[in-house]
Amino acid sequence: MRKYLFICLLALAACMGSCTYPTYHNTYITEDSKFNKKTVDLVVAQDKWTFDETVNQFYCHFDVEELTEQVYNYGEVSVSHEYNSGKNNAYQVALPETTYKMEEEVDTDGKPTGNKFYYQQHLDYAYGVGFIEVFCTISDFYYEEGWTPDPMLFRLQMSY
Repeated sequence: MRKYLFICLLALAACMGSCTYPTYHNTYITEDSKFNKKTVDLVVAQDKWTFDETVNQFYCHFDVEELTEQVYNYGEVSVSHEYNSGKNNAYQVALPETTYKMEEEVDTDGKPTGNKFYYQQHLDYAYGVGFIEVFCTISDFYYEEGWTPDPMLFRLQMSY
């Protein structure tokens, strides 16, 4: 019995010796390394949303000089949607964010018809060196003429 246990342990040790571990490149840790953080408010007025017909969604482009190559390659970047900005009850929701919406149909006189339409609004973002873009997509991709997303405040938070 000990013989079989010894052989199993030997085989296990051989397997573990053949494992490869991840290698990390460009990792520089020195005693004088320090942690940096930065928050940038990204304000989108309602008339600043741009519609992209190719992907059927709205977006807003921001040039952000703080998003350097160093931050892009070695930092952490996150974006949150802030509600009730500047008030005691302000709060943030990290992107991507999906909210559930309802619109009530109105007739030509502007009176409610009683018909309700439910949809989802999805917010997301992408970034690169020197810029960030925030996207707003409606679940059914149906945008009434003249409709744009509401004004919004996004908080870009970087740690590097």
